[in-house]
Amino acid sequence: MTEAHDEFKRMETPEEHMEPCPCCGADAELWQRSTSPTSPCTKFGACTTSYAIGPQDGLCSDGCLLYMPPDSFYKATIREAVKYWNEFAKALAAAQRANRWERAQVLRIATSSAEEEKS
Repeated sequence: MTEAHDEFKRMETPEEHMEPCPCCGADAELWQRSTSPTSPCTKFGACTTSYAIGPQDGLCSDGCLLYMPPDSFYKATIREAVKYWNEFAKALAAAQRANRWERAQVLRIATSSAEEEKS
């Protein structure tokens, strides 16, 4: 008789801090994956938002884009998985801030130009 095998298993919260999801801002959690009972496990950080955000067809994972992150997030150890998640989250947050600042700067320039024309 064969035992049932769960490919994905939620792990306990790690001691290391995990940044919130850089896409939707929800909490992150640690998971492990093994493709068979005898295969090595990989660990990865994932978003907790499993409900549909916006228009999703349900054919693949609903929820945040990082609810089921890409293969690059899967690491051999908990420490590597948490480090990768945190570095990705911080890099994406920095890119968002920079891009929003640049976009807002265009609005500030347009607003100040319009005010100068009124003078």
